[in-house]
Amino acid sequence: MRLAVLAAAAVVVLAGCTSDPYPLVPVTQEGPASYVCYSSMISTPEEVRAIAENQCRRYGYGVSGLIGQSWAPGRCGMLTPSVAAFQCGSSFGYYGR
Repeated sequence: MRLAVLAAAAVVVLAGCTSDPYPLVPVTQEGPASYVCYSSMISTPEEVRAIAENQCRRYGYGVSGLIGQSWAPGRCGMLTPSVAAFQCGSSFGYYGR
């Protein structure tokens, strides 16, 4: 019985897990932002930034800067335990686009 409960818990925890970077939260109180969950072992900075830029474009902005990075497996999952927060701003295309 105990093994069945542990197996069920593992399935629930791993359900929907992916190693691909993905957006987490699109808006903050300071305005539009992009929080991107990713794995630092397999994701490139360019992939993470491209996802942030796509999220900011939904609001008609570009990425104005990096707010910060954190390790957040509770929010992002065990396969993408890192999160990078980007502030969206009026400087659309500021980083060479």
